[in-house]
Amino acid sequence: MSDTLFKKNRRLLVIDDHQSIHADFRKILQPEDESSIKLDAAGAELFGEGPRHARTMGFEMDSALSGEDGLARVREALAADRPYALAFVDVRMAPGWDGIETTARICASDANIQIVICTAYSDYSWEEMMGRLGQSDRLVILKKPFDTIEVLQLAHALVEKWALAQQARLRLDQLAAMVASRTQELQAANEHLKFEMAERARTEEVLRQSQKMEAVGQLAGGIAHDFNNLLTVIRGWVYCLTMEMDRNAPLSEALRQIDTATERAAKLTAQMLMFSRKAPVHPQVLDLNEIVAQFGNLLNRLLGETITLEIETGMRPLTIRADPVLIEMVILNLAVNARDAMPDGGRLLLQAAEIEITDEDSLRRAQSRPGRFACVSVTDTGCGIPAEIVPHLFEPFFTTKEVGKGTGLGLASAYGVVKLHKGWIEVESAPGRGATFKVFLPLEATEPKPAAPPETAPVLVGGKETILLVEDEPPVRNLAKRLLEYHGYHVHEAANGTEALALWAAHRTEIDLLLTDMIMPGGCSGKELAEKVLADRCDLKVIYTTGYSPDTFGDQLVLQEGVNFLGKPYAPENLIQTIRRCLDAGGKG
Repeated sequence: MSDTLFKKNRRLLVIDDHQSIHADFRKILQPEDESSIKLDAAGAELFGEGPRHARTMGFEMDSALSGEDGLARVREALAADRPYALAFVDVRMAPGWDGIETTARICASDANIQIVICTAYSDYSWEEMMGRLGQSDRLVILKKPFDTIEVLQLAHALVEKWALAQQARLRLDQLAAMVASRTQELQAANEHLKFEMAERARTEEVLRQSQKMEAVGQLAGGIAHDFNNLLTVIRGWVYCLTMEMDRNAPLSEALRQIDTATERAAKLTAQMLMFSRKAPVHPQVLDLNEIVAQFGNLLNRLLGETITLEIETGMRPLTIRADPVLIEMVILNLAVNARDAMPDGGRLLLQAAEIEITDEDSLRRAQSRPGRFACVSVTDTGCGIPAEIVPHLFEPFFTTKEVGKGTGLGLASAYGVVKLHKGWIEVESAPGRGATFKVFLPLEATEPKPAAPPETAPVLVGGKETILLVEDEPPVRNLAKRLLEYHGYHVHEAANGTEALALWAAHRTEIDLLLTDMIMPGGCSGKELAEKVLADRCDLKVIYTTGYSPDTFGDQLVLQEGVNFLGKPYAPENLIQTIRRCLDAGGKG
């Protein structure tokens, strides 16, 4: 109901079994002659309203001759949304309900109606009436015989009370609605705050993990760089001894075993560099479906008879730009990891598919980003991975395998390769439920080109030219000098850029090629050294060497493996071939 209806509701009900009582109430509450109007005006003045409003003070009155009829009228009024504000109820009515029972039933039907019980006090005592009706602020006793002014006072006061009560209830309902709405807003804000706090915690965890992996990657890269220098020396001296020894000599087999072992060690360092994202990459446009499909025969031999291999690829090409050797190594490492998780046999599923990551998906996946990606997944039915192990899976040298069963570099190198290709790896697992590793790589719009035929290895040829060799590691420098001189070259050696510039000043006209390490002590890198000597002689040939990836040194210097770049650990044959190829090429280094 509206506020206006509350103020205008002057509807009354009189319940009495005597018609004369109804006539008396109508004369008081609905005056028609001048004397009644004056009486009504006098009643209005009691409530602070001037006599000029007297004609507006009449009430709308209905009558009922029994309690049953009165209850029926109350219910009809409620159903029509025109409730009574006040009812005058006589205590003694015959036959049927008396006033007390009538009042009780009306109050039960209408929770807002005000009741005036008309009694001579000889019918029931106050205590008896309250005992039957209970205490209520809606009940008023009117003693018979009643006074006209008293009836008017009660009528005006109680309809006003009714209106004020409805207004108060409406305000309380509005206030409750406002409180509920505000509470809902606060709850929504609280949920959003919880979500933001959870997102912040997740982001901080991802950042901590990223920083941790970056630090471990730098450590792995540093170790690999130093190890590559040692392997270069070992392989080089094995080569020198082999060249000077009869192939059938007793020590020749030992030398071959040493060379094989150093080659395996070189692959381990390559995996460390892949984890640290400092490995050389040779990207091509490839179809990931073809790479996965071609792995069938290899994996069947690798997994053994106790493991069933299933391969699923899509109908459409999954074109990516990647180094095929590195991608194959990732799949191989994941397959080996899955095999080791199923010592009693099981099922390995290798799948390739196109996946679209939405903005909503990327919020739930720590390393992902929106877009279309090629996804290769490896799923096993093995022992599963405990939740506390998952954050450490991609750390170098971390392994749960027995001593001698693994290096702890397989997943670490796979992680590094995928990061190097601007992708990420996701892990889904639970103890006893197997594991799924998913590798996501960006899709490429360009179609893959047919594979080129393999190049024929060049013949190993030396020369008589003069080479300026700059290397800060004495064992590597001594080996390189020995190899170059063995193949007929003249060599000037320097341990750093400063020594190299002094040698250049003395022999600039006779030096044909600069072979320099990229990172050296003394404040002059290999790149800075080359820039200085090329500024003096632009026709000089230059070859750079390092244990890091050429990408480490930015885009300002174009480095090509086997042309002007030699990655460590290099085989002696590669050193001689690259030197000869560079010297025979036209133009400057």
